[in-house]
Amino acid sequence: MPIPYQENEMAKLEVSDIARSIKGRIREVEEQLKDHKALSDELERLKRALGRLEGEVRARVDGRRRRQRPVTQRTTPAAPKGTSPARSTSARAPRGENKQKILAALNSGPKTASEIATETGIKAATVGASLTKLAKAGEVVKADRGYALPT
Repeated sequence: MPIPYQENEMAKLEVSDIARSIKGRIREVEEQLKDHKALSDELERLKRALGRLEGEVRARVDGRRRRQRPVTQRTTPAAPKGTSPARSTSARAPRGENKQKILAALNSGPKTASEIATETGIKAATVGASLTKLAKAGEVVKADRGYALPT
């Protein structure tokens, strides 16, 4: 039977081994946390860099848009009455101008979107979209072939 002093010494040895093991594990965890901190810092740097990069791209795109001509500025001189104007350019027409041209083209009778586009110089897709809106508003009606002004 072991004497109490020996049991106490054995317990001290076991406790010191356990403590040494725990301290070793603490050092390992601290090292892993340093690595984790480095990775967290790198992740934050990458996120900031990406944000700056996306901001620069947005600024360049927005800047390019702002440098375009104002919406109401005419890019080509108006065509004389009775002649077909040049095809539309990338500048937008002033508000209501396309509608006026489309309704004026329909004064002479029913026409298709492509016929109106040829006559007015407005892109066919724009004419088609405008005719759809005008028909919904009741300003034009669907004809046998194309659109016409309501009677």
